[in-house]
Amino acid sequence: MNETLHVVSVKDGKLLVRGPPEVFTEAKVGIKTPEFSVYVLDLVELAYLVYLKECEVFDVDGRKLELDDLFSKYSGSRYDWIKFTTFLDLRSRGRVAQPGYGENVLIFEMKGQKYAVYVVEENSPLSTKELLSWIDSALLKNLEPLLALVDANGDVTYYTMRKYRLEDLV
Repeated sequence: MNETLHVVSVKDGKLLVRGPPEVFTEAKVGIKTPEFSVYVLDLVELAYLVYLKECEVFDVDGRKLELDDLFSKYSGSRYDWIKFTTFLDLRSRGRVAQPGYGENVLIFEMKGQKYAVYVVEENSPLSTKELLSWIDSALLKNLEPLLALVDANGDVTYYTMRKYRLEDLV
């Protein structure tokens, strides 16, 4: 295919990208805006298209961006690279992952169940309070919580998260 995409602007950490609609619909990425052929994409979605070599991406100055350029120029979170690694892993497993409601959260559906994936890096501190808060948030949204642990080699291990109260165990 090798289509051309142009980053029009960046707004609230999202990329506004102009290109042929079929690029976005076939890859199941982005959200269509009212403006013709402009889609809102998370950095991981645009990086996915570049990784697949489905398109060439140019910034607002007309400079061609490779995968590392995308992250250097547009990454606004320390989670972007591991979120992309997990996004790529889920897509390679046939899951249509999409950016979720947090900077390190992905969402996907499998067999009628929706999952929220909390992406963390191996050896990074993660407090119990933070994890429990995220589990509560996912459950309130009717999402099954999963923890994706990305190691130094880029391998992703998934853990099902559950929350139990002592009174529930008796």
